[in-house]
Amino acid sequence: MSEIFVDQNCTVCSAYGKFINKKNKNVSVSNQLDLSNEDIARDEVVYVKNQEKFYASDAIIESVADLGAFYKIIKISYIIPKFIRNSIYKLISKNRKRFFYK
Repeated sequence: MSEIFVDQNCTVCSAYGKFINKKNKNVSVSNQLDLSNEDIARDEVVYVKNQEKFYASDAIIESVADLGAFYKIIKISYIIPKFIRNSIYKLISKNRKRFFYK
């Protein structure tokens, strides 16, 4: 079973966690605060699959790809260099509380 950790005080993050859980019952959604202090400090989505942790854009790509079917096409995103993907992730993440906070 996989687990995704999201900021449950963020509307976008919570909605993403619910979407993943609705589409894939083998993924449990947990609060970001349940992570280690190091992981909390990163302030990123964390996806744990087969004992491996994925952070930021990798967590999004892997969690969506694990939905199966046509969702696997998201893996093509790996052709975009990680620093670009994570820069986009950070831009959205940094502004999420400003625009989407509960």
